[in-house]
Amino acid sequence: MLYALFGPSIFCRTPQEHLEYQWRKNIQLPRTPPERHVRVYLFLEWQEGQDDKELLDNLLYLKADVPLEPTGKLSLLRIQEMWGLEKCVPIDQCRRMAFKSAHSDYLSPIAIGVLADENGVLKLFEPKPSDATIVMREKRMQYVRRYQAETTWLYETAIQKVDEALSSKKIFFVSNQSGTCLWVPWLEIKNEYARSRLMTDRGFAYCMES
Repeated sequence: MLYALFGPSIFCRTPQEHLEYQWRKNIQLPRTPPERHVRVYLFLEWQEGQDDKELLDNLLYLKADVPLEPTGKLSLLRIQEMWGLEKCVPIDQCRRMAFKSAHSDYLSPIAIGVLADENGVLKLFEPKPSDATIVMREKRMQYVRRYQAETTWLYETAIQKVDEALSSKKIFFVSNQSGTCLWVPWLEIKNEYARSRLMTDRGFAYCMES
């Protein structure tokens, strides 16, 4: 309800963040959507008259199986909130035009059946956001990139410290997320695989001379 009134905020992930997460996690959908769901593709850079083949080939779209309302309608507000959109509009794939629905916040079961392609995929796009939303997203992405840079630096610094300790033949005490401390001889974590496991499990390695 609040999202319907105020729209995306700086605390919401931007559509670009959702797309990067989808790429990073290599998210795959099942062969067919679950019952009472509709498969949705959302293009971030689509324009009327444009063939979406290039966007599909380059994976420049968000995808999800979205649950229908009890009435069988599809809530566009749900999709907007899910991906941090200011607005989303269905695409008339035959005419390559924006579809003007009788209700801007929902699609009826009939409209879904008409607009979905032969594979049952409903395609949407986000129209150009307002200037305020563009500025807000740019500001958020500045914070996100700064955070990513700092965490990368911390990770690389930790790896460097581990490498230095390994080269000096030290003994490690590894503390995992549950607070359990494990004694690990340096020989057991000398190889790259074990060392990466220690760091990616968000543990912290403490060492002392052997």
